Amino acid sequence: MQDATVNERDDADERLALFGQFSLVVGDDELTQFSYDKVKALLVFLLLHQQPVNRASLAELLWPDQGLSSGRTNLRHALHCLRQSLGEVAEQVLVVSRQTIAFCRPDSWHFDLHELQQLLEGEPDAATLEELLEHYRGDLVEELHLPACTEFQRWLVKLRNEWRQRVIRFAESVLEAQEEMPDSLLQALVNRFSGYGPFHERLVRQLAEQGQLAAAHEQHNAYLQLLALSGQQPEPSFLQLARFWSDGSVEHKGYPLQGAIARTLAAGNSPLSEDEIEQRQLSVMAIRLCVQGDFSARDETRACLVLQIELMRWLEQQCHHLGGFWLPGATGGLGLACFGTHGPAHQLAELVALYEHCRKALPDEVARHWDSEFEPPGIELAAGLNSGRVIYLP
Repeated sequence: MQDATVNERDDADERLALFGQFSLVVGDDELTQFSYDKVKALLVFLLLHQQPVNRASLAELLWPDQGLSSGRTNLRHALHCLRQSLGEVAEQVLVVSRQTIAFCRPDSWHFDLHELQQLLEGEPDAATLEELLEHYRGDLVEELHLPACTEFQRWLVKLRNEWRQRVIRFAESVLEAQEEMPDSLLQALVNRFSGYGPFHERLVRQLAEQGQLAAAHEQHNAYLQLLALSGQQPEPSFLQLARFWSDGSVEHKGYPLQGAIARTLAAGNSPLSEDEIEQRQLSVMAIRLCVQGDFSARDETRACLVLQIELMRWLEQQCHHLGGFWLPGATGGLGLACFGTHGPAHQLAELVALYEHCRKALPDEVARHWDSEFEPPGIELAAGLNSGRVIYLP
């Protein structure tokens, strides 16, 4: 930035951005990198305080473990590096005394933080939200991390969260006011707030209601994969969106042997060829209904059996909603949920999500299906997981 001349600059070309990656554009020059991170931290701290900051406070903030004397020396070096990075504009914006340092941003500079503030105070509609997302490109100076500077990092994270929550609240007010949003705008929200479930849920639901089931299913699986990688569980309402591409119909009959398996087991048939045999990654979960109660009365026993059948049908339906396969056990109250798509981490995440969702919703399902004068029995879920490669016969 040292080649630019202040007098020749056009005010419209001066732009400062803090959301997402830091960027300062003056004329034809753009500043994004500094000698080291604490130089950028110094600039950001001065920018957001908008008033002179005591040198001793800055030294303690950015060099907390080096003592006041060493901290002041480091601060002078960082200030020198900041002047070099800013070039000639440094004389215009930096106000330095023996006791304080200040950054005086010219009013003519376009500042994304102020523009964002104005939009947040405006009308909550789709057009404003679209413009808002153009300015909010990510968290406040998202590339800046100083874990060794505890107080500075705490201050920065607090500011990031405050701005993030303000944008999310504004977006939610827009979504509540409008039944249908442009798909591109919902996709932009999902991209900007990848870990925020309600935006994913709104996008998947809208795509499904529009008949774009393949796109909805893809978005659904992508978010489940993201949650799996971060060790989180989806909300039950998000899992229920799978009903759009799963009809939930279940044939409660035996599972006859078909295809290659039937031919292999039948006497006198030809052996399998190599191209009929595959190996696949498969993750399974055995789920059992543990019924607790006194079944001395035949009427009560019959009611419990009916309840168990309905609950097993419900478990199978929930498994199908997530795209899994369900094998009923040889005895009542036992079933096997199977997932064979994606990688093992995603498969296990889907199984755990299935279990957690069913465990939380089980009391409501018991109340919905219990039809007897007796008190409903206590029912809990027990489960076991396994994952590995298996021989697959199509």
